[in-house]
Amino acid sequence: MIHPTLRQQAQQRIAGLLYDGVLSPPDWYGGLDAIREVLGAGTFHFFTMRRPNSLVLESVDNQGEVGINAEKMRDYEAHYLHDDVRMAALLRLTQGQIMLDHEHISAREMSRNSVYADILKPFGFRHTLGATLRDDGVTRDVMGFMRPVDHTPYGASEKSFIEQLLPDLIRATHLRARASELVQKAALGMATLDTLSQGIAVIDGQCRIQYANSAAERLMVMPSVLTALHGRLQCTHGALQTRLQQLVAEACASPSRAGALDLRACKQYPARLVLTVLPLKLSHSLSGAWQLPRALIVLSSPGAATAMDPGVISDLLGLSPCETRLLLLLAAGQSVKDFAAVEDCSWHTARTHIKNLMHKTGCHKQLELIQLLQSLQLG
Repeated sequence: MIHPTLRQQAQQRIAGLLYDGVLSPPDWYGGLDAIREVLGAGTFHFFTMRRPNSLVLESVDNQGEVGINAEKMRDYEAHYLHDDVRMAALLRLTQGQIMLDHEHISAREMSRNSVYADILKPFGFRHTLGATLRDDGVTRDVMGFMRPVDHTPYGASEKSFIEQLLPDLIRATHLRARASELVQKAALGMATLDTLSQGIAVIDGQCRIQYANSAAERLMVMPSVLTALHGRLQCTHGALQTRLQQLVAEACASPSRAGALDLRACKQYPARLVLTVLPLKLSHSLSGAWQLPRALIVLSSPGAATAMDPGVISDLLGLSPCETRLLLLLAAGQSVKDFAAVEDCSWHTARTHIKNLMHKTGCHKQLELIQLLQSLQLG
């Protein structure tokens, strides 16, 4: 039984470690290991599985003298997981429900199950407490704590302790998954953006630069009509600066407002630039972890850039692959009717795609769509 004072102190410390662990793997490990200590468990196992085949994508566990060695744990994930009666019982429960194995699995089942016989018994473990902490329909996060065979089974005290921790456990688990997704997308996206000949920058409503790829940094070096002054994107021409601020404010305020600014009018500067302002959806990885309004700036120099990859166009404008194909086909001089024939879809379906394309880009005419794509590709 867990002492009340110890319980309260442990909950506060563990919650802090779990939230720190959203971005810090050592703290995440420390939070789970602290739970293990309070529960009197010998080992813990936290892993992310992909539906529907329960393929293990990531796992965190304690190893060494008190745990199951790494080789055997990987063997379990690869060969025993699908035969684990504990997992079957756990996955029948909804997110946040707690499983004590003896409440769901009979002694006879335990004695005949390969996981208990080949994994737990040789390492001296028997009793398991588990819970599903996240299930988004694609992946799910599951944790389990195992006690030595000579300990008593988990009871009401341990279950109550986990129940009181569950709100923090679940929230931290969801935050950790989201942070991991953002890091992966950002790493891939930023690497791709740095290879583009177009200048790409992400700015907020006050024109503060959050990110700029290599091409954008080169295009903003003086002498240029566009500069980065004290971390803000600015035009050296007063009228153009006023228009830039207006376009950025509109893009950050509305998910359907896009605009362009032709900087070629300033003949005193050698760099001839076209600036396109696009709203960034809050769900876009480039919007950042804080999910605040951002605008995407695309800088092009006429004749200097080649056509962009369709995948990059799709990412920048937030289009589906089908909508991107329609946009490229229209830019090539084809019609919506031609698109329906190429895609082997009905006229009604093709019209739905063009309406979605207009809504996502903030355009009202097909000519505006083509001009928008040209500004992205060629300036």
